[in-house]
Amino acid sequence: MCYDYIIVTHIPSFYKVNLYNELNTKLKIFVVFVAIDTIERRASDFSTLQNINFPYTVLSDKFLQKRDVKSNIRKLRAILTNNCYKRLLVNGWDLKEFWYLIMLSPKSKNCLALESTIIDSKTNGIKGLMKKIFLSRISLVFASGSLHLKLLHALNFRGTIKITKGVGIINKPNYVITDKKYRRKFVYIGRLTKVKNLEVIVKVFNNLPNHTLTIIGDGEEKEYLRSIAKHNIIFKPPIENSKLQFELPNYDILILPSIREPWGLVVEEALYFGLPVMVSKNCGSIDLVKNGINGYIFDPLNEEEIKTLILNIDDIIYENLVKGVRRFSIHEKDLHQIKSYCFD
Repeated sequence: MCYDYIIVTHIPSFYKVNLYNELNTKLKIFVVFVAIDTIERRASDFSTLQNINFPYTVLSDKFLQKRDVKSNIRKLRAILTNNCYKRLLVNGWDLKEFWYLIMLSPKSKNCLALESTIIDSKTNGIKGLMKKIFLSRISLVFASGSLHLKLLHALNFRGTIKITKGVGIINKPNYVITDKKYRRKFVYIGRLTKVKNLEVIVKVFNNLPNHTLTIIGDGEEKEYLRSIAKHNIIFKPPIENSKLQFELPNYDILILPSIREPWGLVVEEALYFGLPVMVSKNCGSIDLVKNGINGYIFDPLNEEEIKTLILNIDDIIYENLVKGVRRFSIHEKDLHQIKSYCFD
C-alpha cells in the first residue's frame, strides 16, 4: 500500500479522529497515535477509538506521559520502512518520536501540522534554535491560523505554508436553533489552570453582581478560584463533549480569557451551538471571531476592558451578535481545512 499521508499524532482526540475520517474519504492515509490517552484532565470522551474509519495503529497503550519512547521509535522505524508514502505529517515538535521521524524521512516528504503560536512559543535562545533545526527538515507546514503564521515568520521558515483555519473537526450533532434572549449569563469551559487566566474574569464578575459566570471544568486552580468567587459565579464539573449540545444553550456568551491558547476548540463549539464568544487576543482561534459581529477579542490582562465590553452589551447588541454567529459557518471552515490537506 502506498499512502498519500502517514500521519503521526499524540493521541486519538475526538477532533483529530473527525478530521482524519474526512481526509480518508479523499486521500489514502495511515494514522499513528503515539499513545492511547493523556494524564491531563479532560472530558471523559476527549480521547476515543470509536467511529474510526481509517487505517491506524496505537504505539503505546499507556498514557502519553508514561509511554516507552524507545519502543515507540522501533515501531515507527518499521512503519516507515515497510510502507510507501508521499508525505509524512507530524503533529508537533514536542515529542522525541516526531524528531526521529523527520530525521529518518526525506525532507521533501516531511510536513508539520503547526498548532503552536507566536504567543506560546519561544523564538530566541536554545528553544528557538531547536525549532529552527526542526523546521529545517520540513518542506510543508499546515498552520492553523494567523498567530501560527507569525511564529513561522519569526523562525524564518522558508518552505511552503498552508493555513488550515483549524486543528481538527468538532462534533457537530443536529440540534434545533431557537431564539436567544440576553440574560447576562456567561460561561467558561476548560481546564482550571493558571494559563487560562480565570482569576482575572472571576475578579471582573465579582464586580458585576447582575451577571452570572459559570465555570465548567477541573484543575489545580479550582479551590483557589472558589475561595475568591462571589455568589454570582457558579462552578460545575467537567462535561462530556457529547453533552455540550444540552449545556451550551443555557448560556448567552462563551468567554475564553487565556494568557496563551494554541487554538481553543471550545470557541468553535460555542459558535456552532449559536453562542457569541469573547476571546483573548492570545488565542489561536481569534481568526474565527469578527470583532463586534459574532463576538469580541480582548486583552486578557486588562480587567477594565473586559468589564467595559460586558457592560456595553444590551439586548439589541446581543441580538446582532447572535445574527452574526448564525452567518458564520463552521461547516465552510471545515471544508477549507479538509481541502488544505489535499494535493494541488
